[in-house]
Formats: sequence, C-alpha cells, structure tokens
Amino acid sequence: MDEDLTDEIRATWDGLAPAWESHRTQVFEGFRPVSEWLVERLSPRPGQTILEVAAGPGDTGFLIAERLGDGGCLISTDVAPGMVDAARRGAAERGLGNVECRVMDAQALVELDDSSVDGVVSRLGFMLMPDPAAAFAEARRVLRDGGRLAYAVIGSPVANQWMGLMMMTLVQRGHAPGGDPFGPGGPFSLSDHDRNSELLAEAGFDDVEVTELAGTMPFESPEAYWDLQSQCGGPIPAMISSLPADELAEIRATVQAAVEQYGTSDGYALPASLVTVVAH
Repeated sequence: MDEDLTDEIRATWDGLAPAWESHRTQVFEGFRPVSEWLVERLSPRPGQTILEVAAGPGDTGFLIAERLGDGGCLISTDVAPGMVDAARRGAAERGLGNVECRVMDAQALVELDDSSVDGVVSRLGFMLMPDPAAAFAEARRVLRDGGRLAYAVIGSPVANQWMGLMMMTLVQRGHAPGGDPFGPGGPFSLSDHDRNSELLAEAGFDDVEVTELAGTMPFESPEAYWDLQSQCGGPIPAMISSLPADELAEIRATVQAAVEQYGTSDGYALPASLVTVVAH
C-alpha cells in the first residue's frame, strides 16, 4: 500500500471537507439516484451492522441508518478526519442515534474484527484509494458469510461531462493535474468493468454484478456548477487557487459558457455515468 499517496489523499479530502459539508445537500441530491440504488441492492434490515467506507459527509449511509432501527448500527468511516466530523454533525442533525462516525482507512480496517458486519457500501470511494485490492480484501474480511458489498465509481471520462468539462478547460489552458487519472487513486481508476470483476474475484467475492447507471447531474445555473467544482472538485480547488485573477476570470467565463449547452427547461443537466457493483 502506498502510504505517501494515502497521506496525500487524506490531506486533500480533509481540506475539502468544509466545502463538501456546505454543499452537502446539492451533492446528495445530485447523487441521490445512485445512493438509492446502493441502498436497495444492499437491502439492509433492522438490527444489522453496515459499514460505509469513504463516506465523506455520510449522506448515503444515513439512508441505510434509517432502515436499521435502534438495534442496528451504521459505521460511517472516512480516512479524512474533517469528513468524519461532517458526518457526525449530519447524523446528529437527523437525530440518528444508531450511527458511529469513525476515522478509518478502508485499505486497513484494523479496528474491525473478521466477520463483524452484514454489509459494506461506498459511493464514489474505492476509485480514490491507492490500493483498491487491499480495500476489497478488507471488505471481504469484515463481512459475515452471505454479506453484500455494494459500491459505485466513476465511469468513462467521455460519459461524465459533469466533472470532465471543467477539468478539460483547465487542461486546455495548460493546467493539467498531477498523476494519472486512470492510475492508482485516480478518478477513473475503476471505470473499466472487467477491472472491478477481477479485483473482487481476487478478494474472494462471488456473484459479482457490474452494471452502468447513466443519468445527469443537475445544476441550477452555470454559476452553481462553477461554485461546486471550484470548491469541491478534488484537485481543482488547489489548482485554481494559484492562478492570477485575470486568467481565473477567463477560465470561469469559458466554463460557464460551456455549461450553457446543457440547459433544460428547469436548469442545467450534465451527463453522468457511474459503474455500479454488487458482490456477495
């Protein structure tokens, strides 16, 4: 496991936690279809213990917690302490007393015993892990026999203009992010269906189902798109923070003009496509 890359990812998402918390409603509503898909495929029942990894501010897991009842438990985890704090506040605001929010690296779930949870879920987390094979092996270790793993990751770049549009504008201006987007920890590292199947088989999972969930990400306006991406978009906030004001203004104008092509009768809808996976 690449500990240096893990530390870098932890620091990045810890720094982004305040912005993700302030935009949590917009992000959750945008991803609600996949969150609901994950919950339905996981099929949590009252009294069960469910683990959410790379939970961010925790909203997908909260849907699960509502189904577990007082006798169940959602263990909401993230490698970034700031995200865990945001999840803890979110659970408290919703009055969810069956949620434990804990700082934990999905690649090394050392605090959890073997066969200790009934399900594992993650929305857009496994792709950002430097060693997804280790994370899948840990998920298999902590799952009880018959338990399920359900997760979603980003599909191909061409099918995800909601995130690619702004990054492409930056690249065209000569501001490419560091690292390989298809390499370990990159946003498209698990976009290939066969790669997911292979990793899960190696980790000891059976009945692996890999599908695609296509849709759109809604935005009220081009300005709302800019605000979300410039504050929450992975490496983007750090990239644009160092740009001179005049160039930043030009980039913003270019991005917002590009969003206009996705206008609808009630806002803007940019293409999105996620790889969705269930394994037993």
